[in-house]
Amino acid sequence: MVRSQDTKKTLTAYFTEVRAGKYQSIPKNLFQPENAKTTLSLLSPYLKDSAAVVRAKAYAIVQLAGGTVRQDNLREDAVVKLVEGIKDRDSGNAGQALGYLTGFRKEDFTTVTKDTLLALLRRKTPHYDELIRLIGFLEIKQAQNDLRVLSQQSTALKKDRWSALLALARMDDSYAIESVMTRVKKLPVNDEVVYEIFPDLVYTRQRAVYDLLIEALNNDAKNCESANAEYDAKIPCAYRVMEMLAIAVANYPLTLDASGDINTKDYKAALTTVREWFKKNKEYTILKSNY
Repeated sequence: MVRSQDTKKTLTAYFTEVRAGKYQSIPKNLFQPENAKTTLSLLSPYLKDSAAVVRAKAYAIVQLAGGTVRQDNLREDAVVKLVEGIKDRDSGNAGQALGYLTGFRKEDFTTVTKDTLLALLRRKTPHYDELIRLIGFLEIKQAQNDLRVLSQQSTALKKDRWSALLALARMDDSYAIESVMTRVKKLPVNDEVVYEIFPDLVYTRQRAVYDLLIEALNNDAKNCESANAEYDAKIPCAYRVMEMLAIAVANYPLTLDASGDINTKDYKAALTTVREWFKKNKEYTILKSNY
């Protein structure tokens, strides 16, 4: 185990390099589980630094250190630091902190951090649509009225209205679920819809919405481009849906690799496996504990 003094020296040396414009990889010992507590406790000065790049790297270390530990108090501490990061005066840093928060569990967010997120929602901070979706994931019920108003506000940005609908759907709002489904049913299943809209449908974690995804999963129409640049022929969009559902369905018959691709050398066989699995598991469980 690296001692506290050693961790402090490692942080000092690393941020000295960052200030010099040398963006080396973050030292692994800083976010090893046994050192996470010390690392998190030493980051405060860097999180408040005047240099945006220093703060950016500090947020990254918070995410790495907090995400590797099991202790609830350390994970909660990491979330507190990242929620504060949403207020960063540098928009890029604020967005980065928001993105990191989606990798934490619901139980890592305390009542206090949820209240802070609600206050930020009402202040309409940068990256508003992403904040809305985070609040939907956390099911902050006090935000529902704000989101209902926003979803129907003609002067609001389209992406914010759509995110409000998705967040409400995530919180089991029947009107929002129906509105999302009505809109999506009008769209063709093609590359643009699969890449831009289907991940939003997965986010809702709603069975009625997932019925639309499973319908697309069972469709053999070749309306999507292959990920293989050397393969010109169209492929069924079902392959993309097969990958998207893996993060959200309990006991899914396939797993993902580190890059988010299905672990298989035979995509046709994998698709058949998933289709058969859904036929046999009509009462499948949707996971809501992850973003």
